[in-house]
Amino acid sequence: MTASPSAASPSTAANGRLVNVPADVPTLEAAVAAAQPGDVILLASGTYRGGVTVPREKHDLIIRGADRNQVILDGKDVLLSGIEVKADRVTIENMTARHYTGNGFEWEGVDGFSGRYLTVWNVGLYGIYAIESRHGSFEEDLVSGAADSAFYVGECQPCDTVVGHVTARNSAIGYSGTNAGGNLAVRDSLWDRNGSGILPNSFEGQEAPPPERGTRIAGNTVRDSGSIPVPAHSPLAGFVGLGIGIAGGQDNIVEGNMVTGSTRFGIALFPTLQKSGNVFAPGGNRVRANTVSGSGRADLALSTGSDSGNCFAANTFGTSLPARIEALLPCEAGGSPKPHGDRTVGRELAIPIPEALDRLGKRPDYTTMPAPEPAVGMPDPVPTNLRPFAEPPVNDVPPAGESPAGLTATPAMLVVVIGTIVLVAAIASWAVVRRRRRRPPGG
Repeated sequence: MTASPSAASPSTAANGRLVNVPADVPTLEAAVAAAQPGDVILLASGTYRGGVTVPREKHDLIIRGADRNQVILDGKDVLLSGIEVKADRVTIENMTARHYTGNGFEWEGVDGFSGRYLTVWNVGLYGIYAIESRHGSFEEDLVSGAADSAFYVGECQPCDTVVGHVTARNSAIGYSGTNAGGNLAVRDSLWDRNGSGILPNSFEGQEAPPPERGTRIAGNTVRDSGSIPVPAHSPLAGFVGLGIGIAGGQDNIVEGNMVTGSTRFGIALFPTLQKSGNVFAPGGNRVRANTVSGSGRADLALSTGSDSGNCFAANTFGTSLPARIEALLPCEAGGSPKPHGDRTVGRELAIPIPEALDRLGKRPDYTTMPAPEPAVGMPDPVPTNLRPFAEPPVNDVPPAGESPAGLTATPAMLVVVIGTIVLVAAIASWAVVRRRRRRPPGG
């Protein structure tokens, strides 16, 4: 599976300008304000404040660091997020974000997004996050110490998105996706020592209705889920110790993964219980050709309360609940019409979120997790064949004999501009905090 051609990519900037920070403009905020569609904003090595929003009109941009490990956005555990994108087809790549109370990098309500060669560590919610967004990709990224999930793609159907060749560790959940799916792939990645590794889920009360449906989870290595204490600021953190879990999802494919050392279940399918009293049962999921070992309860598991059509085939495993799971639930002819779920699994997983959280116990604060090792950056980060920032944007060249608008600013104009920026930033911060407070039981 590949992302749609409308996803953001480096080719977006073919006719743009190169905006150097701080050589051309002093801050990332100023660069975003000055940028036009097609531009590349290049951050020199250094530490930046972050807390930047890319508004809807600033579409088709690339924001890139000159060095993945030396371009650092640092929220000092005070700011909410590193960069929040509300514009279509914006790529963020080759930099690090750390110490935010919310998210490292996020895209909200966009069509086309890309996060590449990003490192995020020790954040209070999500590492790299896309909500109500389509046609995107997360690739070659590393997230460690996220108190919710390291990677999140949620509330999109179809999503038309790929999460691939990424690493998540020391986080409450490696990958979470609430009510997502449809041409969505989570593949070829490492999920290491998270509370749970991969956990797509179905919950009410979101912009996109449940269930989660149609995600392909393939070629991943998931190891030691639940084996160490990790931060837990996620409502789903109580479902700890799962390598791969399908929580109320339907028609997913779990294929060709290697899952080892999960403290409870290697691969588990179970229903989600809603505040309303409704239940979303997993159904039509195909679990095949996985290698699963060393799980504390069972390598393969299906809970009571599951729907029909779930099947298991050609897996290499040691234990299962129910026993002989592949014989009971074969994949021939579309799977068994009878659920055959196991009550032991149900008692552990088919429970309300508050009960799961009560079982969790005390967890470390995200600020205490270890820093990750330096990561490989993108090749050739400095773009070529772009016009210098000093040139005006295409379609913005003034008539002969006239000065470009905005080159002369009076003190009164500067006061108005600064006042407007402060007011807009305050309103945006209030809106973001308000949205965080309503985020999902599954998010």
